[in-house]
Amino acid sequence: MISEEEFLRNYDPSKYKHPSVAVDCVVRRGDEILLVRRGGHPFMGKLALPGGFIEDGESAEQAIRRELMEETSLRVKNLRQFGFASAPKRDPRDWNISLVFTAQWAGGEPKGGDDAADAHFIKVKLLENKLYVDKNVVELDIALNECGELDHDLTKIVKDEIFAFDHAKIIAAALIFEQKCRNHNENI
Repeated sequence: MISEEEFLRNYDPSKYKHPSVAVDCVVRRGDEILLVRRGGHPFMGKLALPGGFIEDGESAEQAIRRELMEETSLRVKNLRQFGFASAPKRDPRDWNISLVFTAQWAGGEPKGGDDAADAHFIKVKLLENKLYVDKNVVELDIALNECGELDHDLTKIVKDEIFAFDHAKIIAAALIFEQKCRNHNENI
């Protein structure tokens, strides 16, 4: 039997393909969500949640705070990890998994920076299988899991002409979870 030290010395991490890891954040201000307009490819000109790739030596929390500052000039409060998005084809560039956070607006007005052409709070509402984003409508086929939360694998984006990546699903998941928490607190 070899020692762990010897095992690690001979271990070849290239045996397994590694995804890139990104972070995204659903920042709430009342009934509005902070969105950026992508300034570059892929999805140039489309709306997206603020976020980006984790840099070498960064934690996910450090990365999302940095990305929020770079793309929107905002700091947030009540930052918490919400979930992740991991569909293999969610990003046309490569295999990218996103760790998703939620947060509350802490003041100030957003302004686009870095790879975000602009940044704004936009009114967003979810009614049944439709995500209303300002004057636009994104159609989803929402599937819930046994806990009453959005199932990312089974939920489909039917019609989305405004969002980059799978951000419509991420926003819907956050809104469903928020409503579930409100309902739970009202029943206590």
